[in-house]
Amino acid sequence: MSANVIAGPQVFSTGSLEYSGKAVDGVVHVPGVRYGERLDAADRFSPLRDPSPGRAQAGSTVFPQSPGSLDWLMGPALSSLEQDEDSFLLDIWTPEGALDLPVLVFLPGGAFISGAGNVGWYDGARLAAEGNAVVVTVSYRLGALALLGGSGVPLNLGVQDILQALTWISANISAFGGDPAAVTLAGHSAGAWYAYVLSLAPAAKGLFCRTALFSLPWQPPLSPAAYAERRELFNGFLKDALDGGTPDGALDGGSLATAPVPAILEAQAAVGKAYAGRGLGLVPAADGGLVPDWAMDFRRAASSLHVESLLLSSTDNEAAAFLHPVPVAAVSPEQVAGFVAGHFEEAPEVLDFLDSRIPDATPHAKLVEAMSLHQFRLAATELAGRANAAGVEATLLRFSVPSKLDGVGSPHCFELPFLFGNREDWRDAPMLRGFPEDSFEAVSGQLRSLLLSFVANGRPRSADGEPLDRFTADHPQLHALAADGVVAGTIEPELRARR
Repeated sequence: MSANVIAGPQVFSTGSLEYSGKAVDGVVHVPGVRYGERLDAADRFSPLRDPSPGRAQAGSTVFPQSPGSLDWLMGPALSSLEQDEDSFLLDIWTPEGALDLPVLVFLPGGAFISGAGNVGWYDGARLAAEGNAVVVTVSYRLGALALLGGSGVPLNLGVQDILQALTWISANISAFGGDPAAVTLAGHSAGAWYAYVLSLAPAAKGLFCRTALFSLPWQPPLSPAAYAERRELFNGFLKDALDGGTPDGALDGGSLATAPVPAILEAQAAVGKAYAGRGLGLVPAADGGLVPDWAMDFRRAASSLHVESLLLSSTDNEAAAFLHPVPVAAVSPEQVAGFVAGHFEEAPEVLDFLDSRIPDATPHAKLVEAMSLHQFRLAATELAGRANAAGVEATLLRFSVPSKLDGVGSPHCFELPFLFGNREDWRDAPMLRGFPEDSFEAVSGQLRSLLLSFVANGRPRSADGEPLDRFTADHPQLHALAADGVVAGTIEPELRARR
């Protein structure tokens, strides 16, 4: 293998600000690009403005977070990065000499409480080179510092940060060789949720024209009552973490505004434990603005989409990532039946489907299947259908390549190393252990081709150039990416999830 070809520093200018990057094998990486700064530097909940002169770039830091709950699957790469509340940063990869190229903006996931765009997992060099595109990754505020600031009205600072990043990209990406009129917004998991919500938001109209959603979770925004409940619970845990809290035992916004980060992380971890088995502890709440209360009502939401096309992808066994730590013997048939009854309109029909799809499976495996259906796969199918009915082109994809890790199948997050094609940056990921290199390259090449062709013109194509059929009412096509290529998948029957 030949050594990488490394060029000297390259400088990009956007008005009064300059950014430096280094080219490797024809792609320039510009790290630590600041997309915004707080209007009030002393207020951790302040909205953002454009960066000031002299603050164009920063070191690679991430927003405060605890180790991720899926580190056992993905590896510990996030834990090696320094944390800072001022991590309003982009990383940009652009081919040398780029001019008016399509732009891919990627939002990482992490259950709304962890993640960062500048971790090595999301190195965009290969996508930029193969797609002749500009690739941008975004970091945004997380956890209580993003979701519980302010008083009784949620601020949803994570989505505000992303909107500021998209605004900055629209105004400045041409300096890096990108076309601001050809931006695709992509996201994974919580990042997909934010990308989807911004695809509905009037404030984001015109900032991107296509959306690629990987493992979009069905996660309705919190109601005012549910938000107040989370906030009160968090405040109680924060009081404990601060060893006494305020004299009268009550916490107000000022306490969260000044509490040290370790106490905040301790309190939000306690909220997560309190909601274990009932969903995520900290999630965005409806705010009447960027996050509407009807966001997950796909019938209504589809008519508000302001993008031309959607790429919707999920994995075969999404919930295996979350249930793998639960011992197989700990899940009973009664628990499966209880979950199905609570999450689907016609429980007997769903139980029959589970028996026919995985007839000899354990109750644990059937619970994985039922949760994957409810939270991810059926949501993607429904959104594809509603988008098509509203005149938005949609393509439905299923990542059906299993990990060699025992008992997980194709779990949540497993497609990410294949998407970026950077196995070396995932060398500590248990989910890739034992996966053959030639198979990795073949699957990765197919997935990158699907995404990059979508970025180029909104029509995903396989590695041999074949376009994927769009999802329509007359032809509700699911495309499965298997180890041997892209094949026709089978749409699940209309198993009506309780929404």
